[in-house]
Amino acid sequence: MQDSVADIVKNLKQAPLLVHVYSENERVKLKTEKACLDEWKNQEPKSPDGLIFVKELDQENVVNCEEGVDRAWGVIVQGKGVDCGPACYMLKTNCVFAGMGLGFCTHFCLMRVKNFRDSAFEQFKDSWLLQ
Repeated sequence: MQDSVADIVKNLKQAPLLVHVYSENERVKLKTEKACLDEWKNQEPKSPDGLIFVKELDQENVVNCEEGVDRAWGVIVQGKGVDCGPACYMLKTNCVFAGMGLGFCTHFCLMRVKNFRDSAFEQFKDSWLLQ
């Protein structure tokens, strides 16, 4: 997951995303694409060793602040095999204007979901306070 989060953030404009994870000779290869039903119908010749699904959470989780725009994303990871149960993560992004013609910069934070009762930003705030 650590190796793929930067690639996910680079492709968030295409969300919802589907990331195919392939492992070959101890190397990991990622294939990132916009998630759509047709991709499931036309399966790849080789099935991936894992899948990562990324989708923006409800618009109520978008926060505009002085520093930029905070967004929350749901990330579900599923590996191949019996011991690889699904894992749920949240990705928080903050897009800020870098100034001086440099464009925008995106800061991000990834955390594992603790529960489904608290809002995304409450869980992010709690994770920073606990660490």
